[in-house]
Amino acid sequence: MNARVAAGVLLALAAVTYFGVAVPLRTRAEAGRAEFRQAREQRRQSRVRLVSLERRRAARERAAAFLASARSATGDTSSMVRRAVVRSLEAARVSDVTLSVRPGRPPAGAAVSLSAQGSFADVMRLLATLARPETGLVFENVQLLPRPGGLIVQVQASGALQPPAR
Repeated sequence: MNARVAAGVLLALAAVTYFGVAVPLRTRAEAGRAEFRQAREQRRQSRVRLVSLERRRAARERAAAFLASARSATGDTSSMVRRAVVRSLEAARVSDVTLSVRPGRPPAGAAVSLSAQGSFADVMRLLATLARPETGLVFENVQLLPRPGGLIVQVQASGALQPPAR
């Protein structure tokens, strides 16, 4: 009988320990893992946003640095941006081109609107040329609209960015 009582007491003690200590600790551990997963996901999203912002800032700084030297030699920002875009268009095989370059709000020296039509390859080549740092353009919006025999591209961009205040 003594062995049965001792076994019963040990069984009761094990049940109390399991339900009083192990189950709450397991619940806390699960909550900690969920919190850690959430923090890790937030860190990943923050890194993605940071990389995007750093690329954008670097593109603006490259364009500003390139255009700062060109601006001192040419004078009018809108004219300089217009010439750069027209040079890009001369090499492109697109048609129905509409170009508008007007003074922009700081930090942009010019606001550019461009519309053109061409084959997929020609439109992509034009966009690649316009996106190069020496044009001084930073794309704000690009739309590709399908048309029979090709695409229509509509671009809104800022040109000749002023260097950011430090």
